[in-house]
Amino acid sequence: MAKDNIERTMIVLEETEVREALDLTRRNEPQEIFRFVTQVIAKKVESALRRRCA
Repeated sequence: MAKDNIERTMIVLEETEVREALDLTRRNEPQEIFRFVTQVIAKKVESALRRRCA
């Protein structure tokens, strides 16, 4: 079986994103933390893929 080529992408959060994530953890809102992290990572991965494919 052939191995798939897995590329690595580093996700770097902006200061405002880190501050919002920390604020959500202080308020102990797991659903909001999950929503925020999912949204931020999806946006950054999509951006990285668009740059790579351009």
